Amino acid sequence: MRDSVDVGGEICSLLEKKLALFNRYLSTTKRMRDALGVNSAQDPRPFILKREACIANIGRIDASVEKILEKRSDRLHHISGKCRASIDGYLKRLRSIMGAAELMDRELMDMVKDQSRGIKSELLEVQKVRQAARGYKDKRKSPPRFLDTKR
Repeated sequence: MRDSVDVGGEICSLLEKKLALFNRYLSTTKRMRDALGVNSAQDPRPFILKREACIANIGRIDASVEKILEKRSDRLHHISGKCRASIDGYLKRLRSIMGAAELMDRELMDMVKDQSRGIKSELLEVQKVRQAARGYKDKRKSPPRFLDTKR
């Protein structure tokens, strides 16, 4: 019976770590959104790297939970009611954080798409100006040929 408590405790511990990582992911996403909204020239790479680190750590935790579930699946139905309630609470909080993060991710994607459209239009304007400037350039590449001279 002691081992079943350990399984529940291990799962709760891992879910608590996962919840902390999702909170970090959410706060990083908020800071990234705020930074890009205020100053579109700020580099988003540090935020993206932090978010990727959170995602990688969450993946490791998920793998650990899967290992526990595979190795000790016969002991899962012996988990106490208190531990089951904790697990349900963690899962509900994780779902709510994931929902908020998804909304912010969509908002960020819209911001990035708008910025990329703006950059594309600026590049097209620069290209048009360059093409117009080329139109005034002397088009002769070789010296002029006069037909009345001998070579």
